[in-house]
Amino acid sequence: QEAAARAGVAYRTWRRLETAGGASIEDLVKAALALRCEGALDQLFPPVAAASLDALLASQKATSKSSPKRVRKSGPRLQIDGSHQGKGKAS
Repeated sequence: QEAAARAGVAYRTWRRLETAGGASIEDLVKAALALRCEGALDQLFPPVAAASLDALLASQKATSKSSPKRVRKSGPRLQIDGSHQGKGKAS
């Protein structure tokens, strides 16, 4: 109960956080601060990819231009009637 009070969260919330891992982000941060392990919170939230939606779209567009296009390999194709069409002789 002392740790919950130090964190500023209800004891029941603290117990739920301990046993089931369920709590709001706010309560998680409060618990981390009370336990003096707030440095580990940085690992939960990756750096922001872009400052705005326009910057994110521009970044994605630049990335998609440089990545190779996927090409479908040619091979036998299944016809609607269930027969195969493609290279080679049918048996």
